[in-house]
Amino acid sequence: MKLLKIKLFVVAVIMFAATSAFADYSYNFNVDTSSISGTSGFIELQFNPGSIIAPASAAITNFTTNAVLGAAQLSGAVTGALPSLVTINNTTGFNDYFQQITFGNSVNFALNLSGAAGSSFGLSFWQDIDTPVLTTDPNGFATTIDVNPNGAVVTNNSGVVTANATPIPAAAWLLGSGLMGLVGIRRKMKI
Repeated sequence: MKLLKIKLFVVAVIMFAATSAFADYSYNFNVDTSSISGTSGFIELQFNPGSIIAPASAAITNFTTNAVLGAAQLSGAVTGALPSLVTINNTTGFNDYFQQITFGNSVNFALNLSGAAGSSFGLSFWQDIDTPVLTTDPNGFATTIDVNPNGAVVTNNSGVVTANATPIPAAAWLLGSGLMGLVGIRRKMKI
């Protein structure tokens, strides 16, 4: 009986680790664009594979702004249009959503990464094709989210971007608590 409990506990720990390593990640972005309000420019959203290419996607939802949106240019495996759902898959080497905008005071959206281990998401703001704004990064990124192959997440933000993460989905906790419940039921039945 004790061996069964140990086995179930080990399975629960492995399931927690595997689920969080390949979990979906959700972020709520709040970007203060008041310093460039009224100017024309571009928002760029990228989602690209890293050293390992595994199917993954980035979904941009709940996009709100007091800015005026213009035309968009899509490159790679990108579908949709802001302010509605935009989905970016990492099935090609470069996947990019480039949105023309006259900036307002803020940009807000939700980002959901699915199966993203080994992939990178980048958010950039541009005055023109060569001049980044709201960042000091030479590549123009205001923020990046890199999901390492082991599931570890590295986030780099500029001062104007706030990205709040919720990396472990409720399903992982539900699965783990269910397994622990099975151990408890099994124990009650044997007593």
